Amino acid sequence: MIPRVDEVKSYWNANPCNTDYSQQKDRRTYFNEISHRRYNHREWYVPIVARFEKYRNKDVLEIGCGIATDGYEFAKSGARYTGVDLTPNSIEISKERFRLFNAKGTFKVVNAEERLPFPDNSFDHIYSYGVIHHTPNPQKVVDEMYRVLRPDGTFTVMLYNKSSINYYVEIMFLRKLFRWILYPGFMPSVLSRLTGFSQSKLNGHRDVLLNKPRMTKEEWVTINTDGPHCPLSRVYDKKQAEELFSKFAQLKMEIWEFNTDHWSFVGKLIPTILARRIGRLWGWHRIIYGRKAGDGTGAYHS
Repeated sequence: MIPRVDEVKSYWNANPCNTDYSQQKDRRTYFNEISHRRYNHREWYVPIVARFEKYRNKDVLEIGCGIATDGYEFAKSGARYTGVDLTPNSIEISKERFRLFNAKGTFKVVNAEERLPFPDNSFDHIYSYGVIHHTPNPQKVVDEMYRVLRPDGTFTVMLYNKSSINYYVEIMFLRKLFRWILYPGFMPSVLSRLTGFSQSKLNGHRDVLLNKPRMTKEEWVTINTDGPHCPLSRVYDKKQAEELFSKFAQLKMEIWEFNTDHWSFVGKLIPTILARRIGRLWGWHRIIYGRKAGDGTGAYHS
């Protein structure tokens, strides 16, 4: 059974993305540290694919803005920025960030699967990073994107990539092979000390495995992406992504991101240049670009 949208909302309202990147008390320092960690570590490539500076004086909508780390970069670069998110907590944090840094933006709590509160043809560009794969009805979100995007408007979306090392090697092979290790009660603590992985996440995985030893493939993927209690995650290969965005023209895809943190001490031995090369070939993040055809037909061109 696909989780309800209120389950998704509850989880992400309690766990806004990237809020654990900083423990600083001063809020300006807190937000600056989050941005620094985002753009100088595993997601170093985000400014390359987001192209923040390209949308100066353009109307930009971000679907699933989270705490507006990327949203602030759009606004700072001169875009007329609007951020929507399912969770009130993220919207309040986003508003705080923009107030502290005197940035201009509009924020709304919105379920993007329902009708977005904007007229047809309202935006020049739509951005959504790592959000649509968590929604119960992703096609409804994409259809709304099409509706509010202006003719010749563009979009950039990140979805989890099925054709990746993270999916086939880590999630579907290694984690399944070694999941029995978590069953003894003392093992999360031992594994945390040996590998550096979060003990609280390992405890969470142990609880899930004990309570539900048999899972569907979809359930297994879900608990192995954004934490053991994440209610819903999907992965997409090239064909599935093309089908999801079939209304749009000029689809283009890129693959990015290989997270060496997932590989404990082995990951520390991988040179940065090699990790980035692996990410471009078999990375976890599928970036999709597209355009709404000027005639409004959205005919797909390969």
